[in-house]
This record gives sequence, C-alpha cells and structure tokens, in this order.
Amino acid sequence: MFFPRKSKIFDELLKQSSIVKEAAQVFQKITLDWKQLKGGSSALQMLERRADELVHTITDDIEKTFILPLDKEDIAELTESLDDVVDNLEEAVSRLNIYKIAKANDALEDFSELIKQAAVEIHKGILMIKERKMASEDFASCGKMLRDLESQGDKLHRNTLEKLMGNHSSSFINGNDYLSILKWKELFQILEDTLDKCDNIGKLFARLRIKYI
Repeated sequence: MFFPRKSKIFDELLKQSSIVKEAAQVFQKITLDWKQLKGGSSALQMLERRADELVHTITDDIEKTFILPLDKEDIAELTESLDDVVDNLEEAVSRLNIYKIAKANDALEDFSELIKQAAVEIHKGILMIKERKMASEDFASCGKMLRDLESQGDKLHRNTLEKLMGNHSSSFINGNDYLSILKWKELFQILEDTLDKCDNIGKLFARLRIKYI
C-alpha cells in the first residue's frame, strides 16, 4: 500500500512507543529497588507529560494533514491507546506513594516484567508499521505476544487475588488489615488493566495487518 513519505505521523508514534517502553522500564526499576520510588515517580510524571504532548501533536497533524499514512481513526486509536498505557503506569506509582506502600512483593515484580515485555513488543510493532512491514510474520507475532502476555497477566491477577483475599498473605506489606488488602487490590487491578490496554494495541495491530497489506 502507498504511504505518503512526508508525513511525520510514524515518527511521532514511534516517539510515543519509546515513551511507553521507557515508562515500563522505570516502573520495573521501582519494583526491583524501592529506593527508586521517589525518582521514578518524578520520571513517570515527566514521561506522562511528554506522552500527552505527543497526543496533542499527533491529533493536530491528523486535522491538518490532507493525505495521511493510515486512516484518521486508526491513528487516533493508536496514539490514545499508547497514552493510556503511560497514564496507567503513572497512576500505579502515584498510588504506591499515596498509600505509603513500604516495599514491593513478588506479584508487583511479576506484573512489572510482563508490562516491560509488552512495551517492547508494542515498540517493535510501531517500528514495523513505520517501516511498512505490516505483512511480515514478525508484525503478526507482536500481536500474538501481546495477547499471550495479557493472558499471563490475567492468570497472575487471579492467583494474586486468591492469595490476597483468600489467605490474607503476609507478603502483602502493611499487615493483613482490610485497608491494606483494598490498597493492593486496587493496585493490581490497575496493572492488570495496563496489560489489557497493551493487548488492545495488539488487537489493533491485527486489524491494521488485515486492512493495509
């Protein structure tokens, strides 16, 4: 399919996916080293602002550009979905601060690893869109990998809730009081939702593959 070569849309989407990848890396660093929480929180706020600015830039480009590389609706969905992932990660770290969570646990670290892997696949997929490689098996595998990571996240979420709500596991810091349980429940829901949003991008990849090859 013909793509206008003067459009900056692909470059802007690639910058946005780089922010997604960086945000996931910052989040994982926090979960692995709690001393990074303060600095990581500031870094994620900055990344969220940059991501928001790119959404506005891309939206303006959609409105002003006569010939676009993809349909307006597809570009808008991509940029909004990428922004949603960064927003969720910033929100999760904000909750860690607000709720005075003392340290991470295995479930938090496991979620961060799945999200980091998803961010890498998203960035790879956006790069292949830019390089007009949507017909490739590598592009198709990005969507499949995002679906698999979301499935792993669902399983992790169920297992974590069972441990949290059923056994009141002592691994959830701040004790077994119900307030602590509710705090962790909300945090894990945000992280599971983040993987859902990553999977939505994978589903969009699949639709683009059918639509544009």
